[in-house]
Amino acid sequence: MTIREPGTGPTHQSDAAQIGIIGAGPVGLSLAIDLAQRGVRVRVLERRSDLHGNPQAHVINTRTMEVFRTLGVDRAVLALSPPVSQMRFITWCETLAGREFGRLSLLGTDPGAAVARMSVSPTIFANVAQNRLEPILLDRCRGLGVDVRFEHEVLEVNTPGERVATAYVRSGTAVQKHQFDYVIACDGASSRTRQSLGIPMLGPETLQRFVTIYFEADLQRYLAHRPGPILWLAGPDVRGVIIGFDLRTTWALMCPFSEPNQYDDFTPARVEGLVRKAIGSDQAPFRIISTGHWNMSSQIAERYRQGAVFLAGDAAHRFPPTGGLGMNTGIQDAHNLAWKLAAVLGGDAHPDLLDTFETERRPIALTNAEHSLSNAYRMAEVGMVLGASTIDPVDPASGETAPGPGPDLGLEGDGEAARARRAEIDRVIEAQREHFDSIGLDLGFCYTAGAVLPEQGDPRQEVGAYLPSLKPGCRLPHVWLEVGGRRTSTLDIARPDRFTLLVGPAGALWVEASRTLDSDFPLRVVRVADDGDAIDRKGEWAALGPATGSAILVRPDGHIAWRAEAPATIGAAQAALSAALIAILSRPSSQAEMLKTGFSVQHRSAISSGR
Repeated sequence: MTIREPGTGPTHQSDAAQIGIIGAGPVGLSLAIDLAQRGVRVRVLERRSDLHGNPQAHVINTRTMEVFRTLGVDRAVLALSPPVSQMRFITWCETLAGREFGRLSLLGTDPGAAVARMSVSPTIFANVAQNRLEPILLDRCRGLGVDVRFEHEVLEVNTPGERVATAYVRSGTAVQKHQFDYVIACDGASSRTRQSLGIPMLGPETLQRFVTIYFEADLQRYLAHRPGPILWLAGPDVRGVIIGFDLRTTWALMCPFSEPNQYDDFTPARVEGLVRKAIGSDQAPFRIISTGHWNMSSQIAERYRQGAVFLAGDAAHRFPPTGGLGMNTGIQDAHNLAWKLAAVLGGDAHPDLLDTFETERRPIALTNAEHSLSNAYRMAEVGMVLGASTIDPVDPASGETAPGPGPDLGLEGDGEAARARRAEIDRVIEAQREHFDSIGLDLGFCYTAGAVLPEQGDPRQEVGAYLPSLKPGCRLPHVWLEVGGRRTSTLDIARPDRFTLLVGPAGALWVEASRTLDSDFPLRVVRVADDGDAIDRKGEWAALGPATGSAILVRPDGHIAWRAEAPATIGAAQAALSAALIAILSRPSSQAEMLKTGFSVQHRSAISSGR
């Protein structure tokens, strides 16, 4: 099919690339880096002329920071993030200068628990606005030679087969035809690609409408004693949330609104008035940067793939922002898909492996959407107990009126009733903890089907607590081992360019078996022993419970694919390991199946050499 709009130039064939990525946001750029590091030729097509100008998303959770370690950008990201000491509290107040109703300490009251919380990973979460994150990712892309093209608007994508996709792209007056092996749509919540493919979104499209007012101000006089990135407002005129991006000068006020009010009713004068009322004082000068509006949704795409086109990030799922899971889920989508695309393009896996992207990631999106929605509903409990809501719609006209008096909420004084009210508010605020600290969801999610050989038992963890597990489908737990005299995380021992087989002191049979399979599979063996490749000086690896003769197979994305007990013979080890890798990589398991699918070692060599 040829697209030519009135007044455009001729359609012509673009030069070759293996993967086309639509969208240069955090998900698209992360995917491009991941693929480029694996030797895949990538082109990113972005309709905008530049990166995002507004801060937008800002929460980068621990698992995403682990992904950034593999992409080589973690240090640059952490350098922009405020220290943990400045992200201690979530606060509920009438205005910044007015009454405080309560606060939630993200570090808790037990220093030991806080240290333990941070010891589950070699890195830590970050608070970096999207408009500061994207330049880091773009610089990394360009350093790897990724072809990133701005002002290239994808008009349509056709996918006649499972391994060919044609994108028609407008740049200036010309419409170009770009052909790829696969296309990944990372083009946001209103994805044109998803719509053109006819993939529906399931779930409520609009839960609440919000206006976002980005502004600059020095608010330290109101925050020095309660530093934190989020302040919920339950004022008589202004309700919503103030979000701190750099926690110094850049902020956003988000207010809910509903019909009959429209976004256009938030005039510049009203917007300034709302920010002034949210601060609660005329003594803090500020400057409005911009305003915008958005729908809070909870939707998941019916399917993540059509032919050679995949959906990732907001194109595949939309969550309420309560929990900060949207961008993180999208970047982890990219991490899941990248190694599979590289394995298929490199001839190490059968194309059926790509079907496991939806099998694995869609259930995670459903869980994260449910958690985000639950957080949003649970927030209403604070308002019900307090008697002053943070989520009731705001009237734009209130930005032009004099500040109204706050209601008597019965909180002042030392009387028994006031003390009981304050205690009840403290209780309901503490009940919001999983909204802001979901480490079990962050690191404990587990793939129960897909490119894994699962075991019986439910691997689901508590949202607020992470329990390390060696079950297939789970993220490889982090512990410190010694490799070559240096302290090294297990996450760094597991290589992103191949499978890693971790064996114990009595794992010699696995080591021997792997040598016969090395030419057929991308595999590396690491023996954890006092005389091995990695030494468990503190016994942290042993504490996870692996048997000394067992084997744990880790995928290139750091998730455990399979584990096995000690084999009786080298032959048994070879057979078990080969069968596991064949199943995980969706390879044919017999000569007859190879002939039927056309997959063979010779076929892999041809693919790898570009023939």
